[in-house]
Amino acid sequence: MEVLEQEKIAVFSGKVKARKGDLRIWADRLYVYYRTVKGKREVVKLIALGNVRIEKGPWRSLSGKAVYFRKDDRLVLEDHPRVWHGKDEVRGAVVIIYFRDDRSEVLSRPGQPVEAYVYTD
Repeated sequence: MEVLEQEKIAVFSGKVKARKGDLRIWADRLYVYYRTVKGKREVVKLIALGNVRIEKGPWRSLSGKAVYFRKDDRLVLEDHPRVWHGKDEVRGAVVIIYFRDDRSEVLSRPGQPVEAYVYTD
């Protein structure tokens, strides 16, 4: 672990595993951006890179890059993201999960269409 106090970033490398409440992150590298409030560090944003796996409640994802915004409880996935909500799966160029609203948004790029696999019981 490396802490860059002036930039307010903590960097974790290797087979990183992180957990906060029901949010679980696995990645090759994790950047934790924080601010200091009344002498305590408060996480603002997380950036996970390389073999990223994230679980939170009914949501699971795999991607090459993930950015989690704590204040908004929002996750932005890039680099071949795959996201599952229960059994349903979506894929696209970028997937954004809005955890508070229990919804996701899937964006495409030219030549990279959105894919969705929805299962009914």
